[in-house]
Amino acid sequence: MALPRRYLLAALIPALVIMVALVAFPTVYMVTLSLQDYILTDPARSGDFVGGNNFARLTSDARFINAARRSLTFTGISVGVSMVLGFWVGKLITQQLRGANLARSLLIIPMVTTPLVAGAAFRFMLDLDLGVVNWGLESLGADRIPWLSSTQLALPSAALVDAWQWTPFVALVVAAGLESLPSEQLEAAKVDGASFWQELGHIVLPMLRPLLAIVALIRIMDAFREFDKIFIMTAGGPGRASETLPIYAWRVAFNAYDIGYAAAVGVAMLIAIILVSAAIVNRARAVEGV
Repeated sequence: MALPRRYLLAALIPALVIMVALVAFPTVYMVTLSLQDYILTDPARSGDFVGGNNFARLTSDARFINAARRSLTFTGISVGVSMVLGFWVGKLITQQLRGANLARSLLIIPMVTTPLVAGAAFRFMLDLDLGVVNWGLESLGADRIPWLSSTQLALPSAALVDAWQWTPFVALVVAAGLESLPSEQLEAAKVDGASFWQELGHIVLPMLRPLLAIVALIRIMDAFREFDKIFIMTAGGPGRASETLPIYAWRVAFNAYDIGYAAAVGVAMLIAIILVSAAIVNRARAVEGV
């Protein structure tokens, strides 16, 4: 029995209200602020419409450009490590091994850990003098490593922590995808004498490509806007060595009180994510021939 149209519309109204309140309105408000000269400490000046001046300022802001490069580096390390490790962990837990079900349960722990807690825990674990990681290295006869106080290691260290938290997500999704693959093709490949790598490259990965594209898209969007773990672990330091775009936007907004320019940074991040998402989706469709 088909439901009346009025009933369907009434059922959708709460979801639409929530979406407008939590997504549409903040986005429109942020775009509006990005077109204004909005300084919290100068009420008389705040609210003046400046058009694209804030965005033109981004193109000549060396600090913004460097922060964008760090965001790309952070995203590349985090997504790359989590995708590779997640795939192999996902493949491992689909094998008929003792403790596989327990491993699936334990994998959920990093995912449900809040980013601030994860960042705080690793901040202590990676501490130069008191961290358990350097204690272990020293016990093995190695030198202590300044994971979070080195300008070369601070950003990669934070990216690896982010990868640690979200590798289980990739692993569980990949495991579900592997278990849903048709067994006939895999069995036929084994009968034909295909090696493990031939089976992986010619059957498993092509069939999992749409799923992997979606997972990669989710990971890229999440890593590119990561703020919590970086802030609690390094606060963008030492100096500006780990100052990514979210950290820079926060500093512009709440240290310099330049809300309009901070909103422009946020809009630029949003546009970048949209463009990357569209590229990944179009690439996946082209490969699948859709």
